[in-house]
Amino acid sequence: MATHSHADGRLIRPIKSRRPTESAFYQQNLAVWTPNMTPKVLWPVLFAGGMVFLSIGFGLQHVASSTPEFSLDYTYCQAYGDASNRSCADIISEHRGSTCKCVVNFTLAEHFPKNVYFYYALENFHQNHRLFVISRDDGQLRGDIEKAPSRRCHPLDYTNRDNRTLPIAPCGLIANAIFNDTFHLYQQHAPYRPVPLIGGGSVWPHEQELKFRNPPGDLRTALQNYSRPPSWSRELWELDALNPTNNGFQNEDLINWMRSAAMPGFRKRHRRVDHSIEPFEDGLPSGRYALHIQYTYPVAAFDGRKSIILSSPSWMGARNPFTGYLFLAVGVLQLILSCALFAVHYFL
Repeated sequence: MATHSHADGRLIRPIKSRRPTESAFYQQNLAVWTPNMTPKVLWPVLFAGGMVFLSIGFGLQHVASSTPEFSLDYTYCQAYGDASNRSCADIISEHRGSTCKCVVNFTLAEHFPKNVYFYYALENFHQNHRLFVISRDDGQLRGDIEKAPSRRCHPLDYTNRDNRTLPIAPCGLIANAIFNDTFHLYQQHAPYRPVPLIGGGSVWPHEQELKFRNPPGDLRTALQNYSRPPSWSRELWELDALNPTNNGFQNEDLINWMRSAAMPGFRKRHRRVDHSIEPFEDGLPSGRYALHIQYTYPVAAFDGRKSIILSSPSWMGARNPFTGYLFLAVGVLQLILSCALFAVHYFL
């Protein structure tokens, strides 16, 4: 900055300048690398990337294929003891709200190592529909039952019961549609023994601490002026007769169901095999089994399907070949592009 002085020698304040300094940084003259994206440069990069993606894809496919899993569709299982040989789907379609029993025999061709999980799966069930997802009262699910149910729950916010209009708990479409088939699994080897199925362990601790809580005090007394959802056959406080702590809004099956699935075909963890009981300490042996089903949940009306899945997850979780297929597809695409650029460079 330039300075000036009076005739008597006093310095005048320097005149400020907005001109940037003459450096390469301020004048934008720094050296830069400008890549030349020619076929000669790109084809080796795409080739190397394709080989990496293919290697990962084959590895993921190997893990998925070596993860034992068994699926059994029981949508139209034959009703047990029915003289007309009707399916349970037909019976409950004719008699809404009824329960049908069916027995399905199957064979496990391989040994399932511990830990073995029991899933139920639904197809063509759009649990992600907006009106279905928002039809709930999160305050009520956190144990705040003093206020009226949320208007989002309409038309399943109130019901007439015993000549009284009572609020529903839990209210809404999603809670009313909870999956309620029950299963008992038996091993058909001599002796004929039940497979111990216990809670699926699919609930995170923070869910029962923050999102799903029971009102204080005795649950039955707290909900005496409330009604269960119309499609339920049991009260909220008697969802699990064997485990009193697994009742109310903190019931594991209820919490698992309230997590809306993103796709119309989904599975949810339902139970797991208790490996502390013989002869299931090392997993689920191969052989013949019988699945006894209390068939209550209707799916035939909307062309849905129901199935159960037995799985021993690997370090990647349950069997999921999609990730491997995705890596393989990207790897093949990169190799195709690499070959095309190689041809452009050497032959054109």
